[in-house]
Amino acid sequence: MTSMNILKKYKNDNYNTPKYAWDILFKFLELDKNTIIYDPFYNDNSSKTYMNELGYNNVIHEQEDFYKNYKKYNFDIVITNPPFSQKQKILSILYKLNKPFVLILPVSIISKLYLKNIFNEDIDKITYIIPNRRLQFEINNSNQKRCCFDTIYLCYNLSLKKDIIYL
Repeated sequence: MTSMNILKKYKNDNYNTPKYAWDILFKFLELDKNTIIYDPFYNDNSSKTYMNELGYNNVIHEQEDFYKNYKKYNFDIVITNPPFSQKQKILSILYKLNKPFVLILPVSIISKLYLKNIFNEDIDKITYIIPNRRLQFEINNSNQKRCCFDTIYLCYNLSLKKDIIYL
């Protein structure tokens, strides 16, 4: 595959999160059902639907530009599957907000120097939840059969019982 074809293939990194991925995560979060959740990356609105099905009805999930609008909301936690190509920028913004968050990210994030640089002395506030299987994302209402990388849930500023939770 030429480099141009690779760029075209990965140009759109707005993939939807399957329902089972939210089910896995919410088992560990122990959030009050009245928690205001902000999921800023819209795609097809399915994540709000799934969170509502799990009993979380205070979900902010609008089809708008995160970078222009994140300051206008009053929320308790961010839970989202962000575009992976923008993960460093998103992590920086969320860290500065000083609110808890959970992001679905490639497992390779663990070894990135920028992660340590962003969180600096607060790096110990990060917890990783490692799924027991590879998440298969969805695009255009279709399951992707073979995701080529593993993912984790990167949790920040939550009071989870362990630093790394293996499922």
